[in-house]
Amino acid sequence: MALYTYLALSPAGKREKGTINAASENEAKAILRGREVYPLEIRPSASLELNLRRMLSLGREPRRSPAQLATFTRQFTTLLQATIPYDTALSMIINQSTDQALKNVLSEVRARVVEGASLADAFSAFPGYFPPMVVSMVRSGESSGSLVLIVNRLAEHYETLSRLRSRIGSALVYPLFMVIFGFGVVSFMITYIIPKIARLFENFGAVLPLPTRILIGLSEAFTGYWWLMLLVALVGGFALSRFLRTPAGAYLRDQVELALPGWGKLRRKIIVQRFSQTLATLLKSGVELKGAMQIATEVMENRLYVEAMDRVILDVQNRGIPLSVALRRVSYFPEDVCQMVAIGEETAALDEMLEHVSNRLSAEITATIEAVTALFEPVMILLMGLVVGFIVMSILLPMLQLNQLIR
Repeated sequence: MALYTYLALSPAGKREKGTINAASENEAKAILRGREVYPLEIRPSASLELNLRRMLSLGREPRRSPAQLATFTRQFTTLLQATIPYDTALSMIINQSTDQALKNVLSEVRARVVEGASLADAFSAFPGYFPPMVVSMVRSGESSGSLVLIVNRLAEHYETLSRLRSRIGSALVYPLFMVIFGFGVVSFMITYIIPKIARLFENFGAVLPLPTRILIGLSEAFTGYWWLMLLVALVGGFALSRFLRTPAGAYLRDQVELALPGWGKLRRKIIVQRFSQTLATLLKSGVELKGAMQIATEVMENRLYVEAMDRVILDVQNRGIPLSVALRRVSYFPEDVCQMVAIGEETAALDEMLEHVSNRLSAEITATIEAVTALFEPVMILLMGLVVGFIVMSILLPMLQLNQLIR
């Protein structure tokens, strides 16, 4: 059911506004006429949550996360396997969902299906909720009569992607906590402890050691100009965010992330893994290679790789170059990946080889994240020890000097 906002005339001739749930605009009109109310205007009503999301995203359509897509496709698969019709399955998901924005979108999808549209066409009207991969695979499933199998593959794809993102997020929780905790401890010492000790040293009028003077200078800067630092940080963060939204800024960010030591290598693996998994899923679902490559390119989220894939698609489609050779020419894909793609082309099992590539890279990414996380703890302890040691040394040095003067 979709939510509609209406303007109508009551039996007394007065204008009234309200909202009504209906499967389509015509059904909404029929319901109002049954209430002896004459509708003047009826239009779909977006929820407050959806409007807020659009405002916060500066007018861009809000996008579903892999976890949300995994949940929806798994629910949809389960209902389709029970031979439940599309519209009934969508109604059941709508009733179970707690996401009002998603409920409104699914209500619109259901209304279009009831009116005769294909499921793929209904999904394509909401690209922020159903990406091109979903639309293409659903269209392929509808045309081949294997929609249940296709939606199940979609569910498995997004579940795998969601698990990978969850592992990365979980691995970053502890390092982030350590950074925040360490910054909080140092900030407390600089803003509350050091000023009291500095006043104590001023009473003796002695020349303080260089580390102590540096520490006191930092303390005075933090306590006296914290508002300026906060303002500079906010303005700088806003300016950087706006710059990164521009094409030049986004391109520079993508260049930097691939050039960073350590992170650049991991980021390349993540991009290639997503591409391989998506392309394998699309090819297994019967999507032709050109369309599958174009859709898989969208999950890369890096402009350098997207430009490289544009050249790959051009070489494969217009020049007849094998995919493995085209991937080697752009030099953004590891040699072992290119070799496995070549074997897949020779054996007519490209989708299976790409799936092997995706599984291997996923295991490597998980192992790398676990190793980095295990190494991060001693590194953070060492850095915190150096910072605290510098603070303690800066406090003890003048005390030792005062002790010697008293003697």
